[in-house]
Amino acid sequence: MDTRAKLVHAAEKLMLRGGYSATSVDDVIRTTALSKGSFYHFFESKEALGLAALERYYADRVGRLAAGAYADEADPVRRAHGFLEHASRVAASLWKDGCLLANLSADGAGSSRAISTALRKRTDELRALVAGLLGPIAPPGMSAMELADEFLTCIEGAIVLARIYGDPGHLQRSVDRFRRGLGKASRRK
Repeated sequence: MDTRAKLVHAAEKLMLRGGYSATSVDDVIRTTALSKGSFYHFFESKEALGLAALERYYADRVGRLAAGAYADEADPVRRAHGFLEHASRVAASLWKDGCLLANLSADGAGSSRAISTALRKRTDELRALVAGLLGPIAPPGMSAMELADEFLTCIEGAIVLARIYGDPGHLQRSVDRFRRGLGKASRRK
């Protein structure tokens, strides 16, 4: 791993654990055993590092979420169900340490316009991706975007429960409950 990647990876882990405000440049430097000069060679500020950590986190998590076999399914309904099955299987590995979008929104967005803008952009992209996948199975009276919001709310709530109880199994169980709820709604069509 090159120096920049080490700094970004360390920042992501620290920000997932303690949040943006609680993570200092010195913490990142100490974790990586690199010099302050190395840090400032790649980043002009903690904010720039936070943005890089967000981009790494987003690319990794969304890439892994989008990499399921379901993506090759031609039928949109089967693809939607395949996405939920895949999300259930990978949920714990994706979010057992938390969600950097949520952590940054909790304490970084209010202090940084750049972080707030990046969070909004990435969240809009994620909502659109999930809406596109789940739209074909949206219950009557619910738009694809509303269903996407429900899915993301389910994930974020499960992340909170997993952290509170030290049980990443909450992630898979929450996605499975979401799937069952959709199945019941579909039968009411």
